Amino acid sequence: MTKKKAKKMRGSNTYGHGIKGRRGKGRKGGKGYAGIGKHHKSFAIKNPEFLWGKRGFTSHHPKKVINTINVGELSENIDHYVEKKIALSNGDGYEIDLSILSVNKLLGRGKIDKKIRVKVKYASKIAVQKIEEAGGEVLNA
Repeated sequence: MTKKKAKKMRGSNTYGHGIKGRRGKGRKGGKGYAGIGKHHKSFAIKNPEFLWGKRGFTSHHPKKVINTINVGELSENIDHYVEKKIALSNGDGYEIDLSILSVNKLLGRGKIDKKIRVKVKYASKIAVQKIEEAGGEVLNA
């Protein structure tokens, strides 16, 4: 037995789907995550980890990155730095510019027994005191 063609909505141009419905990208409720709190709420229910709205704040004055090294590490590795030509050996002592190592602060942890002349942007009071007791000096870069 043969089927008859459906005569329902035959005279209509849109078959009951409005002007843009079922054609192209019409009637999808917005792009991306549009309507997440309104008509696309089912997406939010299915994906509870999804956060909508802004969180936190943006700092317009970001903090400076401070890379540090301790006096003890400097004392242990000074011979290695001389071999790599990062530091210089001056007969009785050493001379180093820590900006070459991308270090901008010297801290006072550890022991130092070598005379070292250090050029660094920031240094703690204890670090300066320990280096001066060992016969060296700290210069601000």
